[in-house]
Amino acid sequence: MSLRVGDVLGAIDRRAPFGSAAEWDAVGLQIGDPERAVAAAAVVHEITTGTLDGIASAGAELVVTYHPLLFRPLSSLTAVPGAEGRAFALAGRGVAVISVHTNWDTAPGGTSDSLAAALDLRDVEGFASSMTGAGDQAWFGRCGSFGGSVGDLADLAQARLGVRPRLSGPLDRSVGRVAVMPGSGGSQVDEAISAGADAYVTGDVSHHEARRAADSGMVMVDAGHAPTERPGVQALYALVAGIVDIPVELVGGDDNPWER
Repeated sequence: MSLRVGDVLGAIDRRAPFGSAAEWDAVGLQIGDPERAVAAAAVVHEITTGTLDGIASAGAELVVTYHPLLFRPLSSLTAVPGAEGRAFALAGRGVAVISVHTNWDTAPGGTSDSLAAALDLRDVEGFASSMTGAGDQAWFGRCGSFGGSVGDLADLAQARLGVRPRLSGPLDRSVGRVAVMPGSGGSQVDEAISAGADAYVTGDVSHHEARRAADSGMVMVDAGHAPTERPGVQALYALVAGIVDIPVELVGGDDNPWER
């Protein structure tokens, strides 16, 4: 029996329920027919102009993307730069798109757990709860024991995430408890402080958010939006490859706009 788009959608939903995504998020099937058979798939961090070529080269008829391709309703679907044009290109080729985002952040083994594991955190628990689309509260970040210095944490971030982070504290400061939030977690600074974190690893931290953390005595470790999501994208690829019996290719890894 042929594998259908809907089969993959259902398998992902069982592992990382789409209803567990944040209420503002856009997840699930964004392009395509759930009844269509697929013979090859691709996993991407984000659908960009560059990854479109890789998707075509892989012969993928289904793309599972971490960052949603479409966040806002479109008034047209034409061949223009940006998300609208990429959606037009994929729809024209008959390529289906499934988006997982914050539902994968909250899932066991998903983006947040993968970031915590990459930084060798122990005794991990959830922090920074928010309302889901299903009307429940879910933990979108993680916090756990570390037992090293700020310098040790920065070295791990460089080795595991591929980036030297910005730091708001001295390298020799002891760090016993670390909070992590993949992607853009500056607005959760207060939650990290309340969780008792000595350091907080996330991306997209503003000047004022870093100042608030420093005033509280917590060290900010800004490792960037895309780098903090890299372990979770690898885990997403492993998930998709493990639930289908068709070729699956990880295309691009990520397309960080700050790295060229």
